[in-house]
Amino acid sequence: MDESGFSSEMQKQKDRARNARSNAKSMGVQRDLLIEIKDQSEYVGYDQLELDDSKAVVLIENEKLVEETKTGEAEVIFDKTPFYAEMGGQVADKGDIFDVTGTKVAEVIDVQHAPNGQNLHTVNLLQPMKKGATYSLKVDKAFHSKVEKNHTATHLLDQALRNILGGHTQQAGSLVEPGYLRFDFNHFGSVTSEDLQRVEDLVNEQIFKELDVTTIVTDPETGKKMGAIALFSEKYGDQVRVVSIGDFSIEFCGGTHVKNTNELGLFKILSESGVGAGVRRIEAVTSKEAFEFLNNEETNLKQIAAKLKVTQMKEVGNRVDQLQQQVKELEQKQSALEAKMASQQAQDVFGNPQTAGKYTITTGVIKDSGMDQLRQLADTWRDKQISDVLVLGTGKGDKANLIVATSDAGVKAGLSAVNLIKAISKNIQGGGGGRPNMAQAGGKNPAGLENAMTDAVDWLSEQ
Repeated sequence: MDESGFSSEMQKQKDRARNARSNAKSMGVQRDLLIEIKDQSEYVGYDQLELDDSKAVVLIENEKLVEETKTGEAEVIFDKTPFYAEMGGQVADKGDIFDVTGTKVAEVIDVQHAPNGQNLHTVNLLQPMKKGATYSLKVDKAFHSKVEKNHTATHLLDQALRNILGGHTQQAGSLVEPGYLRFDFNHFGSVTSEDLQRVEDLVNEQIFKELDVTTIVTDPETGKKMGAIALFSEKYGDQVRVVSIGDFSIEFCGGTHVKNTNELGLFKILSESGVGAGVRRIEAVTSKEAFEFLNNEETNLKQIAAKLKVTQMKEVGNRVDQLQQQVKELEQKQSALEAKMASQQAQDVFGNPQTAGKYTITTGVIKDSGMDQLRQLADTWRDKQISDVLVLGTGKGDKANLIVATSDAGVKAGLSAVNLIKAISKNIQGGGGGRPNMAQAGGKNPAGLENAMTDAVDWLSEQ
């Protein structure tokens, strides 16, 4: 028996089961009830967002076919519908259902594909609905418009990535929401900020060119001959929709789109990141959301300009450069001053080595110093061969540092700076490590530095 193979397949099955449970709205869960439903349902939302004569051919409540639904949540299949069912990363339409008197009877909160292809509407009931009755279906046009703008933007982005990064980039997933879009693609590394800007500029260029977006229905083979990009993960039927954006992009796509790229207004990339081995993700916005994002960025920049006391935003960069240079110079001065002060204190420390058992040790707490200064002092101590062991400490605020050094003779005799640092670092509520001749530790209790010095002497006395 291939135990490793069996375990691998078992894990895959567990993952499939977990995914099915966590995404119950997906029609990947082939419910027996839905499989038996053969009633036809036509989607007309490519051309119409409102219908006045849709018949409810299937009503489902609590996993049962019913003649009438009254309250709560139910599922409905109509003979024809303008509501788009979630597919290809594009979220489902939302909207309202009215009866023949014009009374709102339900709100459409989700639409999924049933196993036999029908658009299955999940609705919140406001009034009873009856099987066979005629209803008016109205898609939320504002919601739908935002989604289709972002969907068209994913096509522009897909082609722009191919043009800028190379033909190896392929779509690896997408999510098209009304407020933003997410696009995953195959690429061997992170995208440089320069290339990302080129991609964004290229997409906006197509928007400003006001390219017509056209769709034809044909067979897959003809679509491929036209140069349409097909996703390897998708299965295509006898008829496919081929969406063209001017001469810039052509893809197989069953989603909804704008009529002209000028409807997008503006495209702005928010982020680019890695989501897996060889897979990158871009998040972006279009239209009003892109405008609002840039407005917020401008507001933030104005606030920064005010704090920097510059009159024009274009001067912000230069002012920041000046401040960074000033900070660098101040840090250098501070470091030099700390080194001078540490050296002065070290004069006293180095002049008083103690005897601990058969060894000598130099200890001291250096005020207003840092780890760099402690390392420099350790080098000085080693050059002067002052003692067998050196232990120095320093603290600032709630941070403490220790450094331990052992002479070459001490190391040969079996002394280890690592063992000593571990023994005394508990005093500063920290830990550390290093090499036999040099080790260091950091902690959060500067008050324990003096105890660390005492423990170091005791430890060495026992060696």
